[in-house]
Amino acid sequence: MRKILIVIGNLFDVGWWADKINRKLGVYERTQNTRFYKWQEGLEGWKYWVWQILGGGLFVVVLEYVLNLVGMTVLPWR
Repeated sequence: MRKILIVIGNLFDVGWWADKINRKLGVYERTQNTRFYKWQEGLEGWKYWVWQILGGGLFVVVLEYVLNLVGMTVLPWR
């Protein structure tokens, strides 16, 4: 009974499908062989945190700008 519920749950889980497709196409292996991935994985200490905060902040700013062009927003106070 538990296996049946897991299978049914997986059918409606977008993350499960994305993981299945990515593994089948070899996307995970291809990304792990890039220079950017290796550089990012090699960061330690304060460099790791600076990259996470500034890189994530830059991503949110660019995403917000692009979405504002089409009349949408990701920020709750706008």
